[in-house]
Amino acid sequence: MARVDLKRDQGEQTTILKDMLHVIAHGADPRIGIGHLLNLLRGVSGGRGATLILFAEPHINLSSGNAGSLPSEDTLRDFAETVPPEITLNPPLWDGVTVEGHWAAASVRRNQQVVGLVWLVFDQRPALGGEQAEALHALMDGLTILTLSILSTARHEKLARNQSEFMRIVSHDLRSPLTSIQGFASMLEQGTVGELNERQAYFVEKILSGVTQMSSLVDNIQDAGRYDPETGFYEMQRSACDLTEMVRRIVENHLLPAEKQELTIVTRISDNVPIINADANMLERAIINLMDNAIKYTPNGGQIEVGVERQDETLMVSVHDNGLGISPENQKLLFERHVRIPRQEHKKIKGSGLGLFIVKSVARRHGGDAWVTSREGKGSTFFIGIPLDGANAVVSSDTTTHA
Repeated sequence: MARVDLKRDQGEQTTILKDMLHVIAHGADPRIGIGHLLNLLRGVSGGRGATLILFAEPHINLSSGNAGSLPSEDTLRDFAETVPPEITLNPPLWDGVTVEGHWAAASVRRNQQVVGLVWLVFDQRPALGGEQAEALHALMDGLTILTLSILSTARHEKLARNQSEFMRIVSHDLRSPLTSIQGFASMLEQGTVGELNERQAYFVEKILSGVTQMSSLVDNIQDAGRYDPETGFYEMQRSACDLTEMVRRIVENHLLPAEKQELTIVTRISDNVPIINADANMLERAIINLMDNAIKYTPNGGQIEVGVERQDETLMVSVHDNGLGISPENQKLLFERHVRIPRQEHKKIKGSGLGLFIVKSVARRHGGDAWVTSREGKGSTFFIGIPLDGANAVVSSDTTTHA
């Protein structure tokens, strides 16, 4: 960080400070920016030390130079309520509270609420007027911007943690009653407690269908929470993973809904697919979600093709359908959490908008990505790309041939 030349013309100095504030305020780490601004604040004011105390979560106490000992945080918190958001020299303290030497303070506020305090300490009484006051005002603006950025990030992270924990608890607590309902309904369907008439059998079939849908939703809620690269709590369990065998097994065992019995699912697997070091459970959930998505949006009688191939140093899984396709503007939204594309033809299709978010999360947790290519009226192809280096390193470099 360039040093400020205090001997320069004050107007020029203010311009330099504002330019530096712009760079710092847009930095990747607001805490580093705060350190730079405290250095500038001390340099411009001639102070011996400068401190920023953030009372709100996350609690921060950062200093530059020799700030000395300060009153207790509780005292400073109450004191900050009486201090304006501009640098004020020697604002009055309460009786019995003393600070040696000369000092200045300014409150940091969010929506008129005090969230922090800036404290300056001087060896001799400063003159904080004129162009110097303008520079200090600009620096306080910069500190406020960075402080609010930190608070906003902390709040977002807390909300994300709370949401993830809530989803985990809800999905866990729903499993027990769903299992019970499914068990008793299956007993009714099998005639264990007596023969059912046609109407009763129809109702039991609907109950089991609803339980299946709810179980799938619970699985997606849980997976979305634990697989999320930013907030997920799931620890990956890597092992030798054969995607060729996995895809074939998923396609063979996947049950089509009653209204899609004429849908065709085929596989296209290259003979150069290596064994990778990956979390098989995560990848299986991602591929199943891609297939479920294709089945939902492909008209009955259509065809879905699931492929696996190696392209250079990336292992590609693809699911192609000949459905209605997706517009370019909607393609950008597909992998976001809870996003479903509004379309008249899809009004009756049920879903949580979590399937493709899970696919993207699984790909990212493996250091890869997920994306789609599509043309309206021409179908869509969804891809998962897994790099074959790093933690995913190929278990066996020998090419395995599959019949």
